[in-house]
Amino acid sequence: MSSGTVCAVSAIVPTGRSLDLVLNRAGAVFSVRAGKPVAVHFGSAAAELAVCVRAVGLVDRSDLSVLALEAPPAQLSALMNRLVGATVSPGGLVCTRSAWWCGERPDRIIVVSDSRTAGRLADAQHGVAARHVTVRDLSRRLAPLSLLGRSTGRVLAALGVYGPAGDPRHATPFGRASLDGIAVDWLLQSDHRALALVPREHAGEAWLAIKRAGRPFGISCVGHEAACRYALLERSSSL
Repeated sequence: MSSGTVCAVSAIVPTGRSLDLVLNRAGAVFSVRAGKPVAVHFGSAAAELAVCVRAVGLVDRSDLSVLALEAPPAQLSALMNRLVGATVSPGGLVCTRSAWWCGERPDRIIVVSDSRTAGRLADAQHGVAARHVTVRDLSRRLAPLSLLGRSTGRVLAALGVYGPAGDPRHATPFGRASLDGIAVDWLLQSDHRALALVPREHAGEAWLAIKRAGRPFGISCVGHEAACRYALLERSSSL
């Protein structure tokens, strides 16, 4: 995990029912990651890691960048083949080493990645395909919230992400579901991992709604440090 300067909670100035306000009230300690303040822990990274291993954690992933690639369908398919060696149909999801490529429409791909990858992608497309491809940075508009752990699927079912039947086999890897009236795009990354893209102005409300739905399954707030450690465990074991 990269180092960052830890900020006192009082250094984050929340307004209204913002996500920062909700995280502050939950006891978050913030640090700067990729130029963005994120909750690194809520008191004990070790205890938060145990939550992910045994139940499910809810993580602020404001360190991630969100881009939209827009182009006519033929040009967008060609671009995807060049970049990742595959096309992404609407509702589909392709994972590469540093990004998630999500099919929203035939002419629009959502890319979720670290800030460095997003910067390289934006620079490359401005230089190579400016005539056909528009790159939009949605990072200020969308807040990524992550679910991690064994009970992730149970929380998703309770939230209605799998549809009325609650069957993950009937859900697309990338799709939209309403969360207390908030339109949320969900990336179903694995049995133990999912990412919600929430309009930033509603991110605090969405966080609380996810916590309410996850309470029967042992959900808890988890910081960036524990999330990084959990990712290492995922790569080294079958959890």
